Amino acid sequence: MWQTWASIPVLALMAPAIAFAAAPRTWSELVYSLVSIMNAGALTLITLAFVGYFYGISSNILVFDGDAHGEKRRAYLVWGVIILFVMVSIWGILQLLQNTFIGNASL
Repeated sequence: MWQTWASIPVLALMAPAIAFAAAPRTWSELVYSLVSIMNAGALTLITLAFVGYFYGISSNILVFDGDAHGEKRRAYLVWGVIILFVMVSIWGILQLLQNTFIGNASL
């Protein structure tokens, strides 16, 4: 059952490529198509991470107390900020590499 649910985001990301259905003619067109699909997937994952992080903050902000569970929640929020920073940094580095090696011109 989970395989069906796991394939829905992949199909949603592939929908524009399937709708236009134009096969790439050159290597750079193929690379550009793959990079644009990965960019859409990365943006989707980062957006879901932000939504999940802010949901975690909003659901736990009033229950931070001095017990062990409060410290655990605080640690999750700190690690959430670190993980979001790393995700956005890697995405920026990949954008920099794309602009360096492929160029910024759309095909």
